[in-house]
Amino acid sequence: MLQDITLWTAFIAGLLSFVSPCVLPIVPAYLSYITGASANAVGQEQRFNIKAVIPVIFFVLGFSTVFILMGASASYIGQFFMDYKMYIAKIGGALVVFFGLHFTGLFLKPDFKNISYAVGLFIVALFTFGLISLETFYTFAGIWASVMALYFLKLHEFLYRQFKVEKSGKASGISSFIVGLTFGAGWSPCIGPILGSILMIAMNEGTVSKGMILLALYSLGLGIPFILAGVLWTGFLNMVKKFGRFFEIVEIVGGVLLIVLGLLLATGNLEKISSSLT
Repeated sequence: MLQDITLWTAFIAGLLSFVSPCVLPIVPAYLSYITGASANAVGQEQRFNIKAVIPVIFFVLGFSTVFILMGASASYIGQFFMDYKMYIAKIGGALVVFFGLHFTGLFLKPDFKNISYAVGLFIVALFTFGLISLETFYTFAGIWASVMALYFLKLHEFLYRQFKVEKSGKASGISSFIVGLTFGAGWSPCIGPILGSILMIAMNEGTVSKGMILLALYSLGLGIPFILAGVLWTGFLNMVKKFGRFFEIVEIVGGVLLIVLGLLLATGNLEKISSSLT
């Protein structure tokens, strides 16, 4: 049975994806297309756009379908590797840490290589002074070696590319659903790391149903703000304009949370914490 901490993690990850710097700014464009509402309502009096509910729900169902299928696939694959669950958790944890560093923007820092050397020395120091066990040292060293390998392979540059569909006009019903499918399939550089992290957790769960539940909750966390934004249209546009100044904070907080999640997953502590809460 899925633990509460894992379920809440998936839901919060969806919320975090919505307010990420690569997603929130493009939400008005998507909603304007599928609802036909004007994207030039900044500063106007709050109005409720009830007619937006149906097309936005279809849009949410579209990207939810893609994400849930991803969760099912990840868990299905995970079933075949249950005997290697510990190793999968370590590999997945390393990837989540990599995603977290990407989300914080550290990979773009010109002195990141110097930071990486400092982290490596810090891990060695922790073991040298007896602050971590040999097993934990191997885990941390393996994670950092994996992160640096992906960095030198320039995977972070691939993640920073923007994948989105440019459209104009108005959609409804099935058209909104299709736009949602393209949104889900194309994601964006910011959704990618968070979604990838939830997929790693889904793979570690080991059953298709658990993976689908996790990604359904992720989709719910991402979808509810979309629906509210569509209904509270003018207020949402005003909020986006004001919220822009906090994008850097969202990136840092979200990245740190992903790094912590990755370390917990790789060391097996995520499962222990979940079990202790039941």
